[in-house]
Formats: sequence, structure tokens, C-alpha cells
Amino acid sequence: MQERFDQRLRAIPGSALHAVVLRTAQAEAFRGWWEGTGKPSGPMRDRILAETAAESARSATRLATRAAQAEEAGYAETLRAVYEGYAEMPPGEDRVRALHAGIFRKSPEIRHQAGKYKTASAESAFVRWGVEPVALRAPGPLLVPAQMETLSAWFASRIGGEEFHPLLVAAAYLLEFLAIRPFAEGNHRTGRLLMNLLLMRCGHTCMPYASLDRAVSGEWTEYHLALRRSQASRNLPRPDISPYLVSFLDVLLLQQRAARETLGRQACEAKLSRNQAAVLAIAARDGEVTNRKAAAEVGMPRETAKQTLNRLSALGALRRMGFGRATRYRLPDR
Repeated sequence: MQERFDQRLRAIPGSALHAVVLRTAQAEAFRGWWEGTGKPSGPMRDRILAETAAESARSATRLATRAAQAEEAGYAETLRAVYEGYAEMPPGEDRVRALHAGIFRKSPEIRHQAGKYKTASAESAFVRWGVEPVALRAPGPLLVPAQMETLSAWFASRIGGEEFHPLLVAAAYLLEFLAIRPFAEGNHRTGRLLMNLLLMRCGHTCMPYASLDRAVSGEWTEYHLALRRSQASRNLPRPDISPYLVSFLDVLLLQQRAARETLGRQACEAKLSRNQAAVLAIAARDGEVTNRKAAAEVGMPRETAKQTLNRLSALGALRRMGFGRATRYRLPDR
């Protein structure tokens, strides 16, 4: 089975090789730039990490139910733990289960499944109707432990090797994880946590400075189609997983560009007043801010809040929307 994983990377078609190599080189060039660039420290760094984790949780959990809110909180806490402790988190089976458990630790309805592989076939409606190809169907619960063990062993033996670039090993690992779908639910969210963890362990420590989940959500149609195409092909005699490799790298490049913009904003924010920085933090946390909210949370008169918002808008740090009492301010689109 491990030889099959190797073959998938060795069989990248020549027509896709240029795209894979080019994107890998761009990602590594950014990593070199990032390592030599000054980053915020102390409270400013902590705030960025908290805001990125919260934004990622909102992107990963789209429903507005009470259960979804609990899962969102669990996701944000788990992602923050990855940001802070990735160096001591080797991605073996125990880590995968721990990440899954972190998402659902605050969800009473699903807590009994947290961190446990599925025990019954959770077939989608497409499978029940017989329209999903066999190649895209997840293995049954009895096969999951052995397949996850094999996948984890392959990753551990290849991530530090010389034959394959670490980014391609990480992408191939995620492709197979999402094909196995080892949990009854939460596989894609666990995959996002794993993606953050693997990339940081590959040296791409810019993950806490921009939401990778938002980058995936912004490219969701292309990302999902590439994932399905590669999953359908991965076990053929001549596999072609290049669509997912390219999509994986595209998402990383989007996140890197956003992280660069975050550093640029921090340089500007360092010159802001205390009130302006506090209002900007509210907008980053909640997605938008109003005059009333700024005055209440920062503790300043409504007129001062209005002047602060107007100043941030004039600087381009916030974008004004609406008129009159409906006026609200948001961060500029990335």
C-alpha cells in the first residue's frame, strides 16, 4: 500500500509537472521571505492568532445552530493550539483523533463520537442512490484503522526523505485522509486542521497570520472538484493526483498573500491611536463594527467613536457601508 502512495507522486504527468513545480517554488520563496521578515510580538501577535482562529472557525462551520456554535468554538480553540504547539504535534493517528476530538469537545450531542473512528457505514445519499462512483466511496469502518495506520506510517517515512518535496507529501497525505473519511462526521474540518498542522511543520509558519480555511472556502468549487478528480484517479494503474496537488498549492499561495497583507496592516496599525486599534480589532473579530458598538466596547463617547471610524475609513483601514443609522464598517476585501 505504501508503494502505491509513492507511485502517485512519481506518476505526476508531464503536462502538470510545470504547474506543480512552479507553485512549489513560489511557496518556498515566500517561506524564505517570511523567515527573514519581522513579525509582531506580545499582545499584537496574540490578537492576530485569536482573530485568525475565529475567522477560520466561521469559515469551517457555516451553520448557525447551537450545536454548530459549540463546534465553532471547539474548532477555534483546537486551531489556536495548533498555532501555538505545532512543533510538538507529530501528525500520527493519535494526533488525528485528538484534533477531531477538539472540534466536538463542546458538543454534547456528538461528544461520544469525538476522536473515535466511525463504527458504522455513513453512506451519503449519492451512494444510497447508486450514483456515486465506487472509486469515491469511503472504506467501511472495519477497514479504517488499518488504512489510517498505513497512511500514518507512510507519511512519517516520507516527510523527511529526499525523493519527494514535503509539500507534496503533505498534499498526498491529505488526499488519502479525505478519501478514507475515518470519522462519522467532521472529516473536512479535521482535514483543515491537519492542513494547518502539516504546513507549519513543513516550515510555513505564516499560517496564524491569515485564515487557510478562508482561502479554501474562497476556492471551494475548484478545490472540491480537484479533490474528487484526484480521488477517483488515485488507485488506477496510471494515477493522476495532480489536480489536487495544484489546488492544494493554490490555496497555500492565497493564504501567503493574505499573510503578507496582514503584516502590512500591522505596520500601519502600529501608528494608530489606542482607540483606533481597538475599533479595528472589533471589526476583525466580528466582521464589522458600528458606531454604537465601538462606543460601548471601547468606552468612548459616540461622537469620538464616529470620528475614529471616519478616520479609519479615510486611511483605508475600514470600508464604510450603508447610510444613517444603518451605517457599518468592515475590513477591506482581501
